[in-house]
Amino acid sequence: MFYTIDDVVRFARMFRGLKIDVSDELRGWRWSDYPLMYPFSFRLSLSDVANGFCETGRFVYVKYVVKAREKVNWRVKRGSLIHKVYAEAVRVAKSAVYDGVVDSDEFKVRFMGEGERVRAEVLKGYGDVPRAELIFDKLWSYAADVYASSLVRARSKSPYLSLDSLAYLTVPLTAEYPIDGGLIGLTGAIRVDALLHPNIMVEVKTREFHPDYELGLAGYALAFESQYETPVNFAVLAQVKLADDGSFKLYERVVKLDDQLRTRFIERRDQLAKIVEDQVDPGKPSRCHADCPYRQVCLEGG
Repeated sequence: MFYTIDDVVRFARMFRGLKIDVSDELRGWRWSDYPLMYPFSFRLSLSDVANGFCETGRFVYVKYVVKAREKVNWRVKRGSLIHKVYAEAVRVAKSAVYDGVVDSDEFKVRFMGEGERVRAEVLKGYGDVPRAELIFDKLWSYAADVYASSLVRARSKSPYLSLDSLAYLTVPLTAEYPIDGGLIGLTGAIRVDALLHPNIMVEVKTREFHPDYELGLAGYALAFESQYETPVNFAVLAQVKLADDGSFKLYERVVKLDDQLRTRFIERRDQLAKIVEDQVDPGKPSRCHADCPYRQVCLEGG
């Protein structure tokens, strides 16, 4: 979750051992050609396509056509909290190094002190999330240990590193990396949870695995390819599982961004966009997901 240069090398080694063939017509830089070309005027967010909430797509009908107000439960809010802590930890770790804090003990003191300062701000709005404060404390302490150790390893590479190089070697990722999804029919500002050097995308999930999450990574890859014309063949799903005591385990899944997955993304994107553009109710799913923010609308007959 709090990835280091060692993880970048680990992923690169894993990817190198996997085989994949991606057709050129399914690369993001072919956004203006069939089958990737987007035929609708309405643009979806990536989360609309890849949230795993609704098998029929009624989610987008209720959201954009009915324009119902969403009701987010504590499990979804807990996921939002974890993402916010993650982004803040990455920011604070980089900031400390840029400020010249290059001793690991001093770094840890600085990082934990900053945690006390940002804790109250981060926790605003999460009062109904069970053990929210404990979740923050556990994640923040873990990040402190990881990046203090990473700083030691980075400094061992050379005594002449610039602060910029040292910050990069300590925290080799950008949290909430922005990508323009406009060329592939998505909204203009989509954000992948983490982009590791040079183009390893990681999505952090806190709910149980759903195949739609892989569609999301295909969407990020297509958008990245459309913007930078650089191929992305693999990505990582990182699932965080929390225990009652606030401890957590991380489970990683390498996703092959092959023709089949890319085609599934395109088909799902077009199916959902057509629902909104034609304003046709696709009907309720066989089972409403417990975490869907529009679940009550369907249960009440809306």
